[in-house]
Amino acid sequence: MLEIFFCNVGDGDSILLREMRSGTAVYNVLVDCGRPFLEPKQGSLRKEAIYYLKARGVTHIDRMYLSHLHIDHIGGAQRILNEINTDRLLSLYLPPNDAGWVMPPFDSVDKTKNGLVQLLNVFHDVTRTAALRGCACEPVRPGMEILTDRLSVETILPREPVISLQERVFDALYQGGPVDGDEWFRAAKQRNVSSVMLRFTYAGRSVLLTGDRFAADWENEAPLHCDVLKLPHHGDEKSMTAPLLNSMMPHYMVISCQNDPTDKKDRPNAGVVSLLQSTGGQVLCTENKPLPTKKAATYNGICITIEEDGTISCSTE
Repeated sequence: MLEIFFCNVGDGDSILLREMRSGTAVYNVLVDCGRPFLEPKQGSLRKEAIYYLKARGVTHIDRMYLSHLHIDHIGGAQRILNEINTDRLLSLYLPPNDAGWVMPPFDSVDKTKNGLVQLLNVFHDVTRTAALRGCACEPVRPGMEILTDRLSVETILPREPVISLQERVFDALYQGGPVDGDEWFRAAKQRNVSSVMLRFTYAGRSVLLTGDRFAADWENEAPLHCDVLKLPHHGDEKSMTAPLLNSMMPHYMVISCQNDPTDKKDRPNAGVVSLLQSTGGQVLCTENKPLPTKKAATYNGICITIEEDGTISCSTE
């Protein structure tokens, strides 16, 4: 059996996939790690990813994937690496061996550039912690990999110009070299579309995890049918388009979000939820505000299971 557990980490992502045999986990994959800290909120069950892993008895992670460098996806990684033995950390980009902390431009008031500096330093500490704990840090490679005799994963990389720009700018920042200001800004803004997407296959069923790669950025790529879809970017208005959804036709669509979004973050977007529901599939949110077609809810997480015969089911916890 494959168990896919979408943790309620508020406005962020953390997904645990476990292949179970005779009640024992034989392979554990963690995709993203949520934020490093979540302030408790009245009426919310959200909590840091480490607590879900501990509660589910996870003592070993075979693979930790970090989809892209935003705090709501990598922020909890360092604590998890310190607490749980992890074999491999995989990411599109890895700091060079001589990387140091990135020094912020002290005369800059640019939130976008300064935010990138902050995240690169968080990522620096994540990878150094991984190395100290004996976890191998490896770049992701495109294509299919066999994880067990029943579980495989296909890695879908972002567009090549996005990859090249990110590597050029990030390397220069880590190594203290000159960086073109416009490229610095673009690399920071393109982090969502730099998301690595992962398509897991088990018993003839597929699970597509999209990071935060906006739908318009990949809707013209080869169709990716899936039975379970994790919506990108927390179900906001950019997260899905009708043509892309119609090419996938998932049975279950999961949105990782929080039930008190700000005015600037309409998550999940009511129009997107209605679009998803129009397929006849089931739309689930780890947490959501009241919507015209969906009641408010908060869960510890959403658990989807795929049996060895391909039977698929879903429950909330």
